Amino acid sequence: MNNDVCPKAEKCPIFSGILKGTDYPEVYKRLYCEAGEAGCMRCKRFQVAQVLGKCPDNLLPNSTRSVEEIIKEFQNS
Repeated sequence: MNNDVCPKAEKCPIFSGILKGTDYPEVYKRLYCEAGEAGCMRCKRFQVAQVLGKCPDNLLPNSTRSVEEIIKEFQNS
């Protein structure tokens, strides 16, 4: 990652979906999308996408489920 912004941030579906109309998008962007590599490595969306190349549209960056649980669930759906 060459800059401080996640390469997937611009098109991340949580901002036009699950978080749309809430007060949270800017908080999530600051904590995860715009926090450089450390932010990306805390983001469950980024971690799942690193393994599968995609992730569930409604998965939040701060999910309490493990990456393994999310992947298993996603693959079984």
